[in-house]
Amino acid sequence: MKKIIYYFLLILSPVIALSSCNDEVKSILDTTGDVNIHSFTINGVEGTINADNSTISVILPAGAALTGLSPVVVLADGAEVTPNNGEAVNFADNKGNLLTVTYIVKNKDLYQKYNVSVDVARAKITKFKIGSVEGDIDDVTKKIALYLPVGTDVTALYPVLEYTSGAILTPASGTAVDFTNPVNFSLNYLGSTFTYEVTVKLGEKPKPILIVYDGETVSPTWGSLASTLNNGYVNPKTDGINTTSTCISMMRTKAASDDGGRPWSGGALWNENKVNIDPAVYNKFTLMVLKTTAGDVQLEIQSNGEQNKDWLKANYSADALGQWQELTFTIPAGRTAIINNILVAPHVIDAVNDPNFSSQMMYWDQLRAHPKQ
Repeated sequence: MKKIIYYFLLILSPVIALSSCNDEVKSILDTTGDVNIHSFTINGVEGTINADNSTISVILPAGAALTGLSPVVVLADGAEVTPNNGEAVNFADNKGNLLTVTYIVKNKDLYQKYNVSVDVARAKITKFKIGSVEGDIDDVTKKIALYLPVGTDVTALYPVLEYTSGAILTPASGTAVDFTNPVNFSLNYLGSTFTYEVTVKLGEKPKPILIVYDGETVSPTWGSLASTLNNGYVNPKTDGINTTSTCISMMRTKAASDDGGRPWSGGALWNENKVNIDPAVYNKFTLMVLKTTAGDVQLEIQSNGEQNKDWLKANYSADALGQWQELTFTIPAGRTAIINNILVAPHVIDAVNDPNFSSQMMYWDQLRAHPKQ
């Protein structure tokens, strides 16, 4: 059995300096102390001790807290441990990130380090198939949706699943299931149960929501239209409905000289950042907007060459000034031309002669195209 044993250097160093005899060093140090952790338990759950690499892992039931835990440590007579036996310890930070905590056992002239990690039981379904069709798994909502051709008999289907090793699945993979109504599939793992609701629908699978811009995973560069515009600006308000870290900001002015106060002042996705959205598939956009002045926001949609223009408007409400609001813009039902350019005017009101308007920062984020239902 491989083990790391540490001599106390403060004792060892002067001995080595005074003596060239290893036997003499051994006679001075007491290396008979037992520095093993014999048991490590949290809330009645015993951890797994790996003596080969001096690690301990504890898996608590799903939903258990990972902070303020007080492990019970069983040691040999005469041994001491740091952190102390029963001392409250955090095994995760305030963001939920797991932490490894080092426990040090001392006994006579020896000490031993153990790296301890604690987590909660986690089990999930990683694949759900019926025939050659694979279902869409949402691990957040614990829902699975699968689309089969119209006319399929759903009363006796044989799903095949992949899931966390060691978990017990009910109903079992490969058995006949009636999907006339949604069916719950449960994983029992380490004393915890994880349940997914599975729905089989007949018909064509709908197109997903298309993220045009979110500042993080999809971040094309917006061109400036008579405004001072900043790409990748820090989100000024993350405690509302828009928690992304960055957004687009622009300074809306009243200036007539540089067109900063004109209704169309804003930003554009075009040229190398153009899009390709088919109105036969998508019939609306949503956009997050934040400003301190109420009024209409405009999306102008165009085809290549600034052709086939439509102007879509939605109102930023006075009821939530200074808050992120999600606005909806409906694409005209009769539009057939592909959308390649999208222009955002966050305050589509001529501010040049508006005595109630003062220059201010405005923000937008989370531009999405939604498919027809």
